[in-house]
Amino acid sequence: MVWSFCALGWILAHIPHKAFLGVVYTLSALMRLLDRRRHKDAMANLEFVYPTMPLEEKRAIIKRCYQNFSFVLLESARALYMPKEAHLARFHFENLHYLQDIVAQEESFVLLSAHFGYWEAMANALPQFAQGYGMYSLGRLTQFEAVNEMIIQSRENYGVKLINKKGSLKQLLKIYTQPKQAVGILVDQNMSESEAVWVEFFGKEVTHSPVASILSRRYNIPILPVYIDFNEDYTQFFVKFYAPFKTPNTHDMDKDLLEATQIQASLTQEVIQSSPSSWFWFHKRFKAKYPEIYS
Repeated sequence: MVWSFCALGWILAHIPHKAFLGVVYTLSALMRLLDRRRHKDAMANLEFVYPTMPLEEKRAIIKRCYQNFSFVLLESARALYMPKEAHLARFHFENLHYLQDIVAQEESFVLLSAHFGYWEAMANALPQFAQGYGMYSLGRLTQFEAVNEMIIQSRENYGVKLINKKGSLKQLLKIYTQPKQAVGILVDQNMSESEAVWVEFFGKEVTHSPVASILSRRYNIPILPVYIDFNEDYTQFFVKFYAPFKTPNTHDMDKDLLEATQIQASLTQEVIQSSPSSWFWFHKRFKAKYPEIYS
């Protein structure tokens, strides 16, 4: 299984981009046909968040979501066999100075993002600007060995180590006891109440990971939001940094964590609203408070 996945990546890296797009669109069409659960959950999310949006527009967003998902999977395999210079040449950066300023001061930081656009590229497009840093990516491994190998290798090729998301807080706390550390975290999924804080997202109550807020407050380090979108045919990628911020450190820790975590949720909402078809609508984001919308 692993060798066949590697072979697929090599082939995809050596065919014209137009042919690669054909594979992306074919896979996405098969997913739409066979994976109706994701389609159902995405439609539930869209109807919940955008009740007045025309049905055809929602269907178009979901179709693009399947294409984006297919692209991220196949591009991750393809990028392993592309020259790094060719891969990195497709990225364009906005507000890069936010990252450069932090690195110039040799501060540790938390990279914050969401399942938006080409989120996997956090692990290969950004390390070039943080030379000398310990770079990590927080993620969840799958049940498929070949996919896990690809996830790990795609990060290690650019000097990034994968941290399994499950039970990761203790490891993260240890990492940040060392200078010049950076961990990339995606914070837009539903979580159990026991490990989350409640925030407002699209006017709804949702659970949200406080990990970035905890790390920022404990070590007095900045949280640097970054989101990576792409153009229509996946030939160019647009990396946009937002102003870094720190979790307050007052006598009221719960209030401090809530404030910083709400900033993260509000910014993610703003980014999604700027390009709804780039977000991964397949997650059951509102399940903790509103499970009935998925029934």
